[in-house]
Amino acid sequence: MTGPSPRTFNFGAGNPDPGVFPSRDLGEAARRALTRMGTELAHYPEARGLPELRGVAQQRFERNHHVRPPLEDIVITNGAMQGLQLSAQGLARPGDAVIMEEFEYSGTIRVFKQCGLELVPVPVDEHGMRIDALETILEQRIASGKRPAFIYTTASYQNPTGTSLPLERRRKLLELGRRHSVLIVEDDTYGDISFEPLQVPAIYALANAGEVMYIGSFSKILGPGIRLGFFIATEAIIARLMPWKMDGGTSMLSQLVAAEYFKDHLWDHIEEGRQAVKDKRNVLLDALEGEFGTVPGMRWSQPDGGLFVWVKLPEDVDRVRLQELAVARGITYATGQAFHALNSDVAYLRLAFGWIDKDDITEGVRLLAECVREAMPATVAS
Repeated sequence: MTGPSPRTFNFGAGNPDPGVFPSRDLGEAARRALTRMGTELAHYPEARGLPELRGVAQQRFERNHHVRPPLEDIVITNGAMQGLQLSAQGLARPGDAVIMEEFEYSGTIRVFKQCGLELVPVPVDEHGMRIDALETILEQRIASGKRPAFIYTTASYQNPTGTSLPLERRRKLLELGRRHSVLIVEDDTYGDISFEPLQVPAIYALANAGEVMYIGSFSKILGPGIRLGFFIATEAIIARLMPWKMDGGTSMLSQLVAAEYFKDHLWDHIEEGRQAVKDKRNVLLDALEGEFGTVPGMRWSQPDGGLFVWVKLPEDVDRVRLQELAVARGITYATGQAFHALNSDVAYLRLAFGWIDKDDITEGVRLLAECVREAMPATVAS
């Protein structure tokens, strides 16, 4: 007989809480949608997506940010990642530069690099992208004739740092883009996962028409497996993006089921998911304080939303050894290097708290603390 499976602690998966995935309600939504509109599946989907689901995106944005984007400016995509890929292909050419946070989602970095774009990192602090550094970088590049294709930012609950740009930084970012005629691509994938009442509107909601392309997600409030996202942009920007959307249209089945489910459950589901991951965040922050609160050189973000805590390690931790020790104890996390725009080896790691079971968080952090201590240089007796 084989023994029980070893316990694992998955702090690596950037997924929402699986416990709130609405399997039964989605099944009922699928039955209703297919009974009423199943013949739609005999056709290719509309290029910009099902109007009912675009209407859900419109409703979400208006409720969150008090601005109602035109329905014709909303396009459904195969996950938010397709929106990123379209921005790289439609708004830039190989060799063009994209300005972005120094630390960004590894998938975003991979897409931009595969499209042949030059990544220009901007330093970040506890409030997100440093706009003073951005201003200097923009002026230097434009003075040298190297105008960037666009500025990319995850302004709210950023992955991996968990930071959010304050209102004054958002306004200054817009002013810089306007002054230098540089488009802003705002990735708001985690915007609905807010643990406190939303106080700062999306950059898109503050902008004039044509200054910002906004990318959103349904996957992060429902499940990545549904592969549904959207972007909002003016017709002039959409015209540059749509020739690259060569997928035959986003799955009509996924759109039908999601639109039918969200018609009655959107805000209740968002609230349930928010609360579930907020509880996990609180457990994680308490565990980090208990294990690392007195360790010199250790600090971590205190996110007001999203799915990630960004942990600064002491510089003298052997990061290769640390990961080996963690794997041996069943701990998965993401290294800081995976999120660095220039692939630099940095003394950070990302802990995701959406997927892991809440009851495993404290023990996982305790074991991680053991790994950190073992990966520190041995103290030499004087």
